[in-house]
Amino acid sequence: MIIPGKSLRSALKRQTKSLPSLLFDKSLVLRYIPLFSSLNFIERKIVCASIEIVEAKPSEMIYSQDSPPDAFYCILSGRVEIFIDKEGRCETLEYIHRGKYFGFISLLTGEPHSVSARAVNDTVLAKISQRDFNSMLKNIPRLAIDLSQMLSRRLKRKDIHTKSIFESTILSVYSDETSILDTSLYALNLALSLKRQTKKQVIIVDAAAKNSVMCEALRLDPCGGFLPPNTFFQAQDVTSKIVHHQSGIDVLRVIFGEQKKFDISLLVSIATLLANDYHYCIVVLTSDRAPDAFQVLAQSDVVHFLAAPDVYNDMKILEQDQELKNKTKLILFEGEVGPSLKQRPIFATLSQPHKNGFFFSQDDLTDPYSKEIRRIARQLGEIQVGLALGSGSAMGLSHIGVLKVLEKEAIPIDVVCGSSMGALIGALWCVGFSALEVENIILKNKNKKYLFGIDDLVFPAFGLIRGKHVHDFLKKYLGNKTFSDIKRPFKVVASDCVSMKQVVFDSGSLVDAVMASVSLPGVFVPYKIDDHYYIDGGILDPLPTDILVGSGAKKIIAVNVLPSPDDIERTAGLKSRGRLGRPNIFDVIVSSVQSIEYRLAQSSGLSPSDVILHPDMTAIFWADFEKARELIKRGEDEALLHLQEIRELVS
Repeated sequence: MIIPGKSLRSALKRQTKSLPSLLFDKSLVLRYIPLFSSLNFIERKIVCASIEIVEAKPSEMIYSQDSPPDAFYCILSGRVEIFIDKEGRCETLEYIHRGKYFGFISLLTGEPHSVSARAVNDTVLAKISQRDFNSMLKNIPRLAIDLSQMLSRRLKRKDIHTKSIFESTILSVYSDETSILDTSLYALNLALSLKRQTKKQVIIVDAAAKNSVMCEALRLDPCGGFLPPNTFFQAQDVTSKIVHHQSGIDVLRVIFGEQKKFDISLLVSIATLLANDYHYCIVVLTSDRAPDAFQVLAQSDVVHFLAAPDVYNDMKILEQDQELKNKTKLILFEGEVGPSLKQRPIFATLSQPHKNGFFFSQDDLTDPYSKEIRRIARQLGEIQVGLALGSGSAMGLSHIGVLKVLEKEAIPIDVVCGSSMGALIGALWCVGFSALEVENIILKNKNKKYLFGIDDLVFPAFGLIRGKHVHDFLKKYLGNKTFSDIKRPFKVVASDCVSMKQVVFDSGSLVDAVMASVSLPGVFVPYKIDDHYYIDGGILDPLPTDILVGSGAKKIIAVNVLPSPDDIERTAGLKSRGRLGRPNIFDVIVSSVQSIEYRLAQSSGLSPSDVILHPDMTAIFWADFEKARELIKRGEDEALLHLQEIRELVS
């Protein structure tokens, strides 16, 4: 059975002797559950009081099919298999991961569980008992409304046709005076990328009037295979018209002819029917069907609204409905953004499609359009892998060894977040240098000249080092590049020197962002950007996994290079035998800061992590840059030690 009451950190291999309170853990948990993300302070306190942190071991049952409802569950780390029992044979419906909640439908309906759930690996869950769940809904009415709406959509799909999958998403792609070609091409490439990235069932419902794009792109018969939505249909009427394309996706074309009005409820029924057998049902709509099309959008789980950057008409109508506004993502085509859009949150900006028009996106990261489609597909598929590169001065060179292994094993990394030295290594890698090239850059500069120099010392009013040498080093390899020039999403953590608030850089100059993040207080003079002064990101967030969670990463690899108490104890033993030198003022400052950072990383940086890498830092000091080759090797060894764990995470 599940063992209740253990700390989140007990599921991790490396623990600290002084863990934060359970209440602190619960407050962090709310950031990982989308259902609770918009709650106010009072509502969060109510939820925190209801949550119990529990663990499940590999293959351990959480609940069984036909068992009575017992609790609301949300995955904090690990994976859960959802399966059904068919005549004594287990059939897997889905593997779900961090941020997914389950078990609540039976709580709302009072019916037994229709599926079974068991842990795939060491799994940590947030659990709310049935009694506390009911009490929570009474005290927070808007939660009850949100869950009721979700329940309504799921039950509607189930009533039409028995589900063969656990969870599905209806995505509507709608355009605002954008050509049918651009809209259909986006939907088609998104479907293809979703299929490749998730390996799940994907279907396009082509409801765009007189749309020949799908026919040309997929080489379909332009005169056949249509389903008229103005007649009563059975399930077999729909399935008989589905085209199973060789690319792996399915297509259903719904024709409306010249008619201005059509039975929109039937189109909604078609989409909900298909949602029982497809993980992703992509409905293609265009503005010539407005306002009827809005009814389809309202029944969708997600809406991708395509618009030219200077056009903003139907979007205003969409935003009049708060629920529809919340699930609508604005996607622009490249161009100068008009004044009406400048204050709107933009989900993605698309470059012009491939010059061959219908050429399918093959997730080619050298093609901007394809790269953006792949990013959207992986985010929609909730399979984004995040890499946190922690602070650690010279110890951060071990990050390079980790990157070498990830590259060699073709481990997909969708977003990187770096703090301090992790920001420096991450910037070099994300800007386009391979891990081997980053290694060569560091080995050329391992004699500390790019960090220290007599000419860089200053009167210690704000710090001991101006940072000119580091700035020159970064300028040499990063030039004037900005975050818009990098090959993959990258975020840099720094600390505001005055307010002592965390600052996350994801736009502007890369050199400035990295300089802000590496400016260790007491050693470096605070780095000025505009009218603000910044210091080392590790002071507040030495292992920035929380930023990855906020960026949508569902699977997180964390690299903590800070020395553990065991590393320090072993190093002290070597020192007592005369093998290490006497510490200077730099050693005193940095070692003190790193000791605090290690505990901070243990208390808040590890809980969201799925795989934690911590290279051995015995006999390594913060300024041992001349040991670059050895440090890189230690990073490689640690990554290879956990390679199977990493492979299982991303598979």
